[in-house]
Amino acid sequence: MLHVTDPFWPLGLALAAAAGLLALWWALRRRSREQRASLRIDGLLQELARRRAELREAELERSRFLAAFSHDLKQPMQAINLYLGGIERSLAQPGLVREERLRAQESLLRLRQGIGYMNEVFDSVLDISRLDSGALTVASERVHLHAFCEGLLRQHRRMADDLGLTLQLRMGGMERAFVQTDPRLLERILRNFLSNALRYTRRGGIRLRVSQQGMQCRIAVVDTGAGVAAAMRKKIFEEFMRGDSAAMAVQGVGLGLSIARRLAARIGARISLRSHLGLGSAFAIDLPLSPGELSDAEQIALQEARILQAVLPQLVVSAPANTLLVSIDGDPEIAHALQLVAPGLGVEVLAVASSGDAIRELARIDRVPSLLLVDAQLQSEPAMQAVARINDEFNAEFPLILCSDEPLLAVPPGRVTVLQRPFSADRLRDAINQSLSSLRS
Repeated sequence: MLHVTDPFWPLGLALAAAAGLLALWWALRRRSREQRASLRIDGLLQELARRRAELREAELERSRFLAAFSHDLKQPMQAINLYLGGIERSLAQPGLVREERLRAQESLLRLRQGIGYMNEVFDSVLDISRLDSGALTVASERVHLHAFCEGLLRQHRRMADDLGLTLQLRMGGMERAFVQTDPRLLERILRNFLSNALRYTRRGGIRLRVSQQGMQCRIAVVDTGAGVAAAMRKKIFEEFMRGDSAAMAVQGVGLGLSIARRLAARIGARISLRSHLGLGSAFAIDLPLSPGELSDAEQIALQEARILQAVLPQLVVSAPANTLLVSIDGDPEIAHALQLVAPGLGVEVLAVASSGDAIRELARIDRVPSLLLVDAQLQSEPAMQAVARINDEFNAEFPLILCSDEPLLAVPPGRVTVLQRPFSADRLRDAINQSLSSLRS
């Protein structure tokens, strides 16, 4: 029989049990903490692996883009070099026979197409950069659809004529309708649709069709081109997706429709596609109608704009010697190009690198400018400072065409026309007409 002589043995036993439980609790807690730490480490490693995969995919995407971008610029550059060679050979002939003249005209047409395509690629890259950086601002204006669509078709009519394609506008009874949107972004979307239609259509024509769908307005670009296969109709709005290369003369970088979709989302619009192989396609954008019709003031403004558009080209080109355009740009190639195209623009050009040079040259030839053409990214001095200096010198406010690499967020006050580079001679002529019209208003 066991005899316990220590009266404190129950307390010791309790303490020992408590110590054991405490040790067990501590061990379990440490194990749980280690498990949680292990789970956190596993989660961090998985997140790191996911991030690395995303970075790797982004790098591959960037590499694919740069490869496609480089390839798609080298193609038209190679063609441009060949077309230039053909033109030089034709001009070297002592007397151009009909065949040589036709070849030179064909080379000039293809040269214009190649340069226009390269401009589209650069515009796409700039749009992607502005969208990804969040620098793209969205405005909201009341836009008269008829005037807007007429202006849009004017930009593409010459190319359509060169390609032997018809270009029509069908308003569908919407001549007095308005939409509330950002006209710059809407124009960018529709310009992409029209450029694609011109690229894919070999015969027939293109129609810009406006219709009402309930409280929505639909603007559709309908062509008689190659059409889009059913399997491609959803994928075609993804980046780097291209149409059938056999159906168009020049391949694209595959960004235009993706950008159009993203721009449409920014202005609260929706784009859609209907197409049939061999018959053609209809790319459309739906956006809300703006209530209200043309006010008296809007009607007068639109009538005046149409009159100026019809009459001013004849007025401007009638006497080039009386219209002096002062160009301030630090690039000597720009100066040389302006001198070459000046007769066709209906102006005389004085090309200088700074406002100081302009003032000295004007004093030497004893002339007063008719208008100014200034690089917004001028290196010699701030652009508006150069403009102010010339205005102060002659105590006048000359019409200004401000050339910029990107859309200007804020347009300076006064008689200013903004022209985004790269631009064609036709667009420069339109800007000159618009600037000189301010002298008559």
